[in-house]
Amino acid sequence: MFKNTFQSGFLSILYSLGSKPLQIWDKEVVNGQIKRLQDEDIQSNVLEIVGPNVNTTYITCPADPAATLGIKLPFLVMIVKNLKKYFTFEIQILDDKNVRRRFRASNFQAILTQKMELHKLQQGHSHPNQEMLSGH
Repeated sequence: MFKNTFQSGFLSILYSLGSKPLQIWDKEVVNGQIKRLQDEDIQSNVLEIVGPNVNTTYITCPADPAATLGIKLPFLVMIVKNLKKYFTFEIQILDDKNVRRRFRASNFQAILTQKMELHKLQQGHSHPNQEMLSGH
């Protein structure tokens, strides 16, 4: 998706102030909602994704699970407001050995787990050839 795009500085893939913030995202909503609203704390438009289960209400990019975003920038920046509700964020990368690795951050699991295909988020530097595959 962005593989042939010049990448320097920051590349926004989700920007709530844009005219179509979810243009490149696929949406799944079952008994929930995704809406843009005005946040009183920051006095700006934000996206709110709410549902009874993180498995049934989410956004994912790219929409095709076999596709990649082709992002090679070394940092991921997210701004998330604590609404005192359950939250999860997941990202896959394609590493320099062409292995897909999935990272998940959430606040609804009290015990830290690490599986071969699922890794905890860590601080540190990423390899310059790592590619961001998807986030949901």
